[in-house]
Amino acid sequence: MRQLSVQNVSYTYRTKYQTVHAVKEATCNMEHGKFYAIVGKSGSGKTTLLSLLAGLEQPESGEIRVDGTNLKEIDPDLYRREQASVIYQNYNLFPLMTVQENVMYPLLLKKETKRQAMEKAEQTLSRVGLDVSFLKRLPAMLSGGEQQRVAIARALAVSAGLILADEPTGNLDTENTAQIASLLLKLAHEEDCCVIVVTHDVKIAEMADVVFRMESGYLKEEAV
Repeated sequence: MRQLSVQNVSYTYRTKYQTVHAVKEATCNMEHGKFYAIVGKSGSGKTTLLSLLAGLEQPESGEIRVDGTNLKEIDPDLYRREQASVIYQNYNLFPLMTVQENVMYPLLLKKETKRQAMEKAEQTLSRVGLDVSFLKRLPAMLSGGEQQRVAIARALAVSAGLILADEPTGNLDTENTAQIASLLLKLAHEEDCCVIVVTHDVKIAEMADVVFRMESGYLKEEAV
């Protein structure tokens, strides 16, 4: 079974003025085909843990294994290009690229031809409910919910099995929040992705198969 394994992972921020133990001996296993929510107060370590899972930071101690391989042994750029996709609250779309070009971008980095990338971008955008009328629009011409769909399509286009989302509905209204949450749930249950969402939204947590709570850097599973 494909699995993301976190074993006794700790991470500390150190600055000139303070030392923050952001993640403390976190341990959990996350499987493909499931939707996970990580909840907790601001500053509890949720986003730091997500950064560790994305390979953006390295654990101070402990290890993260992806299908049995230590994440430290995997090229971080290749990992995020092919195995793990990160979806941000502020979408992180390129403002001067069209919707189609935004989704094409990681495919071109993978050396796919322009034609292949164009076709895959169109297909993937259709999967998240954006038809051909959206292809040539710029991000500024879209609503927040539509921009988040483009960000999700960009993550899906590279066929990454691991989807990491940091407050993906934080800037959205109730209707768009429900649509995006349903889409992420569908990715887990119907596309066999491992979807991990950091969220403050109780309704999203209620949809999750597994809920983890972070408190002062400690991670624990909650009963669903």
